[in-house]
Amino acid sequence: MPQYYVEDDHEAIIPKELFYRVQEEMTRRAAMNKAAVTRKKNQKSKFSSEYALTGLLLCGECGQEYRRVTWSRNGKKKIVWRCSNRLTNGTKNCKKSETLEEGALNRAVMSAINRITCNDGDFVGAFRQNVIRVIGSYGSEQEPDEYDDKIKAKQEEMVALIAENAKEGSYTDEFDERYRKIAEEITTLKEKQIEARRKKKLADNYEQRLKDMDNFLQSQTYNIPEFDNDLVRRLISSIKVVSAEKLIIQFQSGIVMEQEISYD
Repeated sequence: MPQYYVEDDHEAIIPKELFYRVQEEMTRRAAMNKAAVTRKKNQKSKFSSEYALTGLLLCGECGQEYRRVTWSRNGKKKIVWRCSNRLTNGTKNCKKSETLEEGALNRAVMSAINRITCNDGDFVGAFRQNVIRVIGSYGSEQEPDEYDDKIKAKQEEMVALIAENAKEGSYTDEFDERYRKIAEEITTLKEKQIEARRKKKLADNYEQRLKDMDNFLQSQTYNIPEFDNDLVRRLISSIKVVSAEKLIIQFQSGIVMEQEISYD
């Protein structure tokens, strides 16, 4: 009997978005274990989920990762982030990297996150357009009934072919090839019909979904004063240290922004 491969027929145990985000995080952590100029031969770095900026904060001078360092001066301890290349090799390969105080750095990162999640920011507009682009594409598919007519026509063509061959009373390679081709066309049409029905179901409540999304976004206000490790990793792809006063932050959504660093 013919067999068909059907996608998205059953509810997933793990949402696709979550699955792909996990794969990205696994790839990122694996990349942190590769050999680099900041490590000794055959030595691997150790991933730590304790500090969100590990692996995200990059030197604008040499491109290497920044490392969290504790400075002790006059009996006082101070947490800073420094280019790991500069720490290991001095100014040989990285001459102008900046040292950033952790408190000022964290405030700058959270300030950037608050900027894009406020109602009048670019984030909401970009997010809305992404949703429209995804769910709006469902409405352009062929109607399932159109596939019914095409499948029926191909099935009738197959019946006619079988009847014609029965009259001749012989089985030829030409008949076998024509039969196989029609069967493949029917299978392809049925697969497209299943996908079209799935997308049509999503498109049926397109306008209501957009309205609900807009109402939700307009009703939300975000102000996250404290540094949140999990939130930083979810939203930010990379942070480049341009100078002691400026960062370039790349968000997972594709938004890139400059962020000033202010010191107390």
